Amino acid sequence: MIRSSESDSWSRLGPLALDEGATAQAQVYARLRDALISGYFRPGEELSLRRASAALGTSVTPVREALRQLESDGALEVFGGNRVLRVPVLSEAELIDIRDVRINLESYAAAEALGGIGAAQMRLISNACAVMQRAADDSDADLYLESNWRFHSLIYRAAGRPVLMGVIERMWLRVGPLIRLAVTSPNHFHRSMESHRAAERALRSRDTAALQAAIIRDISDAASDLARTLRSYEPAKAAART
Repeated sequence: MIRSSESDSWSRLGPLALDEGATAQAQVYARLRDALISGYFRPGEELSLRRASAALGTSVTPVREALRQLESDGALEVFGGNRVLRVPVLSEAELIDIRDVRINLESYAAAEALGGIGAAQMRLISNACAVMQRAADDSDADLYLESNWRFHSLIYRAAGRPVLMGVIERMWLRVGPLIRLAVTSPNHFHRSMESHRAAERALRSRDTAALQAAIIRDISDAASDLARTLRSYEPAKAAART
């Protein structure tokens, strides 16, 4: 089974300071969703209800409901006689399918967002890109992946298309756990940052074609690294299915 250290996974999560403006379930779901997208949990890793509740500092009820929602999103799956929830281990065919969906949806979302990104939003996007660059220079996978999602989500949310954004999030939920394993691929940070800087330049110049090309390149390059990572874990994938 492909696993990370459980202590590392849960220590990254940290306690959740509940906000009175939203339900506990919604806040727990958002924290776990972002953790999966950022690769805190690895493919094949189990998510224990009580461990999640202890790490987040909440009761088990909102965690249980959040985990059920993540299962419905396809971010978690039930396996074994004890019906334990774990992060799915994607096949290469699933990865290719997700890549193609992402290319179409995210390039479209970026084009739709271009007119809605003003100076203030551009500063946030540029900040996320700068933080990613520092993380890449320091080989800091945690900070890099968190900032990567922030960079992309800031762009796509500007499209003002919540249904589209929801589908994009579900695709990221599926690949996020695998991306953490792929960031160690040779030149991954370098190639990824080239695409992100190109996207930032295109946003500033209001160049739709260049923005879409940068997004497509980023997704395609990442998918190639992910596919190589999957192939290197074939024995572990087979073991995880048993």
